[in-house]
Amino acid sequence: MTVAAIILAAGASRRMGEPKPLLPWGGRTLLLWELDEALRSCADEIVVVLGNRSEAVRRSLGEAARYVVFNQRWPQGRATSLAKGAAALVVGGRAAPEAIVVQNVDQPTRADIIDTLVAELRTSGADVVQPSYRGKAGHPVVLRGSLIEELIGATEASLGLRAVLDRYPARLVAMDDEPVVRLDLDTPDTLDEARQLLGVAGR
Repeated sequence: MTVAAIILAAGASRRMGEPKPLLPWGGRTLLLWELDEALRSCADEIVVVLGNRSEAVRRSLGEAARYVVFNQRWPQGRATSLAKGAAALVVGGRAAPEAIVVQNVDQPTRADIIDTLVAELRTSGADVVQPSYRGKAGHPVVLRGSLIEELIGATEASLGLRAVLDRYPARLVAMDDEPVVRLDLDTPDTLDEARQLLGVAGR
């Protein structure tokens, strides 16, 4: 099964007070840590969508900047970045991957969690797979590649990924020993717990 991962890292990070992709994370930036996890996973291709502070974030990536696409419409919302990332997977008429992992930069995850979800998609026949923690849906979301046009057509007006999940309800994979699947780094006070759960240092 061919697998692509889209990391959405274009937002303004207003409540955090500094760009989330550049947060210190285990001796790297948060985005570099997430990119390393994606590279350790079963993903064959990775797209990182940037917008706000794109030049600074791109510079921080070094050679990994080759995974970047820029979403000039990022102020219009996250759905535009999802559409940009999905379109990048089929640019030039390339065939869509068989599975697409969608990850937000403020919802870090590990390679083994990605692999578990992709394996579930492969064996279950579901269109969408998502982890759950104590009955609550988490992240990342893994979609069958046949839904790529749904992602390319995502807009804020149509509620983006949420609308896709409404049309194609996710098969939930219980991960009750993995609170990381519910992490959401919105404000500075969420960082210490997240780093502890993922076993990384702040600097």
